[in-house]
Amino acid sequence: MFTMLSNNIVTISAAGSGKTTTIVDEAMVKTDSKVLIVTYTNENLNEIKRKIIKKYGFIPSHIKIQGWYSFLLQECARPYQNFIYDKKRIESILLVEGRSPAYIKKADVEKYYFAKGTLIYTDKISQFIYECNKKSNGLVINRLEKMYDHIYIDEVQDLNGWDLDLIQMFFKSSIKMSLVGDHRQTTYKTNNAARNGKYSGVKILDFFLDLEKRKKCSVKYRTECHRSNQLICDFADTLYPIMKKTISKNHEETGHDGLFTVNESEVTDYINTYNPVVLRYDKRSKFDAEKIMNYGMSKGLTFDRVLIIPTAPIKKYLMKKGELEGESLSKFYVAVTRAKYSVAFLMKESVTFEGIRAYQVANS
Repeated sequence: MFTMLSNNIVTISAAGSGKTTTIVDEAMVKTDSKVLIVTYTNENLNEIKRKIIKKYGFIPSHIKIQGWYSFLLQECARPYQNFIYDKKRIESILLVEGRSPAYIKKADVEKYYFAKGTLIYTDKISQFIYECNKKSNGLVINRLEKMYDHIYIDEVQDLNGWDLDLIQMFFKSSIKMSLVGDHRQTTYKTNNAARNGKYSGVKILDFFLDLEKRKKCSVKYRTECHRSNQLICDFADTLYPIMKKTISKNHEETGHDGLFTVNESEVTDYINTYNPVVLRYDKRSKFDAEKIMNYGMSKGLTFDRVLIIPTAPIKKYLMKKGELEGESLSKFYVAVTRAKYSVAFLMKESVTFEGIRAYQVANS
């Protein structure tokens, strides 16, 4: 039905567009509604709470904030688990880094979904909920409809596997669904299930575009960036050239703006002069600094300046000798878009990208 288009909104937001702030502001004014805000990572969960408390001083009673797995376990799996599994109460979730044990038939419910009979696998819980709703003739969704008028899911690009089947299930409900995220920032996944593999990672945008074609949702775009200046936005856009161009709302000039390369012999001077946050791919980087963190951990954060320690593939990309893809591309996009004024790359090699300048020590 056409009416679903206005009930289910998916917003693809460029880095720095203020997507989490928008969720907070919208939720706060819905005082006559029961609102749930859900997100995957603890970092983002705490950021949502901080934004509400900083701006309003408290979290109002009409809003509930939950992590993705807490929501799945408490509100979806446990209430109607007896339709599939009535031997023991589901105590908690077992985090599976890869995939849960293979070659177990689905008919063996206890071994297929659970470890030790009480811990449900992270890559199976959404499937379990989907089956519970089916076996109970929709009681899982009926319960949520009575509890909430509006559900926000932040960082939706983190969802994977059977999570996407749940999204379709939620879209059929009477609950107003607002999903916000950026497929360019897929640095985490809720699970590694093979289900819906063609929509994994950056390809999750295709999932929502397919649903839009079937009139199950509307896909919108937020292209204004309140964080990075236009020079940084333009470079970030080259990483995903088919996406809509980002428009910067940061017009402040500091005298050191845009993108630079920094040689190892000059890096100490650069750090002392501009005090950037150093971003590395992971702990295997041999570079050491007082303010340093991994690319992925920086997601959602804002810094005046960053100094990026590039991986070998990133160096090749900057030298126009190779392409980036998958997680390497997503994490690099996240790293670049953390900065307000300047992004520097620690490398001695020449870079041919237009707009990237070589840093030189003053009076050298």
